[in-house]
Amino acid sequence: MASVISPPDSTSPQATMSPSTTMSRQKTELPQKMILPSSPIVRHRFTIEQYHDIIDRGIFAEDEPIELLRGEIVRKMPIGNPHAATVKRLNRLLPTRLPAGVLLSIQDPISIEESEPEPDVAILNFRDDLYASRRPNAQDVLLLIEVADSSLAYDRDVKGPIYAEAGVREYWIVNLLNSTVEVYRDPQSDGRFATVTTAVSGEILTPLLLSGLSVPVDEILGLTQTQRV
Repeated sequence: MASVISPPDSTSPQATMSPSTTMSRQKTELPQKMILPSSPIVRHRFTIEQYHDIIDRGIFAEDEPIELLRGEIVRKMPIGNPHAATVKRLNRLLPTRLPAGVLLSIQDPISIEESEPEPDVAILNFRDDLYASRRPNAQDVLLLIEVADSSLAYDRDVKGPIYAEAGVREYWIVNLLNSTVEVYRDPQSDGRFATVTTAVSGEILTPLLLSGLSVPVDEILGLTQTQRV
């Protein structure tokens, strides 16, 4: 037998509810809106070959201030006057002191697994073709140098682990903020350098793989006699 839905009895509590009370109850009984988790950000990572292809196609100019770091195309920080001057100073200072059989590279790319950074200075093993046929890799590097002021944390915490993982055997950061040179040696596969020291004014640096090269910290930083005191 089909049931019949009758109008509510006028004496029942439901029938005596005011319209506003009924609406309020209806609102509280509406189902909660489901909140879906936000979609994770998916980043596309480029291989070194894809990165070269992008540049070859002219999407980025060859002199565009970019680097490939862990598969991502990253815009380099602007270079201020003290940074640029220190790179020029190293470019004047080092060639006269380097032993035979090495090459000095200034702000040129090196290929390291999924990265192609452009360190301020790289001292490389010599090749007859001057690396025309391929990029230098970590095994070609005798010493890497980055000059840092506003980029200090970036050079320490982003580039440093990339260099260590790749096996770059010695990495210097010329720290313009406190006039020191940070020396990183003994790279580990987990992205650390096991030996980290800081050279200050008055000290002389000798790279592990370039025993014939001695570089005073004061000359790297361009400190005069007055500034050393």
